[in-house]
Amino acid sequence: MTEKLLIKHGLIVTMDPADRVIWDGTIYVEGNLIRAIGPGSEIPDVPDAKVIDASGKIVIPGLISCHNHLYSAVVRSIPYSGFEAPDFSFVSWMDRFWLPLLEDRVDQSIMYAGTRANVADHIRGGITTTTDTAEGSYALPGALEAVDKACIDTGIRAVLSFETTGRISEENAALGLQENIDHIKRCRSRDYDRITGRIGVHTTYTCSTDLLQEVKKSADELGAGYMMHHLDDRWHHFDTCRRFGKRPTRYLADIGFLSPNLILFHCSYIDQWQDPPIFKQYDVKVAHNAESNAIFSFWPDMLHLIREGVTVGLGTDGQVFNYFEVMRTAQMIHRIKSENPELMKDDQVLRMATIDAARVLQMEDQIGSLEAGKKADIVILADHSTVPLFEVNVKNYIVGTSERSDVNTVIIDGEVIMSDNQFVKFDEQEVRAKSKEEAIRLWKRNDWPIPQAA
Repeated sequence: MTEKLLIKHGLIVTMDPADRVIWDGTIYVEGNLIRAIGPGSEIPDVPDAKVIDASGKIVIPGLISCHNHLYSAVVRSIPYSGFEAPDFSFVSWMDRFWLPLLEDRVDQSIMYAGTRANVADHIRGGITTTTDTAEGSYALPGALEAVDKACIDTGIRAVLSFETTGRISEENAALGLQENIDHIKRCRSRDYDRITGRIGVHTTYTCSTDLLQEVKKSADELGAGYMMHHLDDRWHHFDTCRRFGKRPTRYLADIGFLSPNLILFHCSYIDQWQDPPIFKQYDVKVAHNAESNAIFSFWPDMLHLIREGVTVGLGTDGQVFNYFEVMRTAQMIHRIKSENPELMKDDQVLRMATIDAARVLQMEDQIGSLEAGKKADIVILADHSTVPLFEVNVKNYIVGTSERSDVNTVIIDGEVIMSDNQFVKFDEQEVRAKSKEEAIRLWKRNDWPIPQAA
């Protein structure tokens, strides 16, 4: 029997083309689709539908993260960060810390446990769709099977990829690319469509031209999207200029890598004058990871890309998961950098977390707004505002004031995953306990301090 839901009496922020905010609104969900949405007076009751009373609450589209490393829940708050070394730079930290001590020691058990824990945090924060680039070159083959299972078990909508890289060997690069291809075919062969795939690749300085071109060729043959880190550090400029005499974006254009099916993560150090027109020419999409970049002392500027008409959505990047903080950080870093409080208005930032993020994933016909015919990915927020909320100020409240603790109910694909702040799909305590077990196992391998009780 098809499940039916009626969400009634909410203040609905649709993010639809008309940008409607509906007072005392109702959403009728049948199966995994929104069938009707509008003022409660216009939508009749459905006798056999489950009713969710959203009185005094705000109803928004599920938030969408355009970039993530979900397994990395197990490497938060580690006993040693690697930052203390006097030669610190991002690329040196990656080479002597992140890659050998973390990424290269990840196995499928860690990937499964970390992904479940991170997904739980994301759902609790109102994120209903995430975009993952799984890392762990020595977890091949089968790494994406572990991530895929974790996402199915927790109920999130996800776009999954594996981070193909050439830094280890040609054989390992081939394994990484095949992992992506196999996963995309697996997703397409089954009825469960909440999980889809793209081809993931690391970045220009760890991949040869031949490997990047092979990634693009494979994506084209599959009719699939692909995605890569780009210019999250200044080293990318030095490396491609040294090897090819070209800046990274021009290099990618010249080797035929850019296309509308490509998502580039970060883009913190693009050439602000030359790169935006190139992005626009090829309709490349961008995942802006504001909070993660700020933590690593990067200062990205998306304004030139946005002004050029490039599609930019927000991402979490694994280590952070409070999307309300991410929205605020995206707003603040651009206002501070330009000393202009009129930049990155609330409506624009919320769109970067919803419908623009859906456009980045080329899924705007399915998710990103609350409209009849779209997937029923819906978040209900408690109204803890100190002032009345209505059409004029509700987006300001969501972006400027809301917190993860406000997320009351999360519905993904028509399935209630969290209700009244409690998960109904899985045991949250068991998920966290397993993540802690796997974290301690990783710490022991690196001879880091562990709790005496462990």
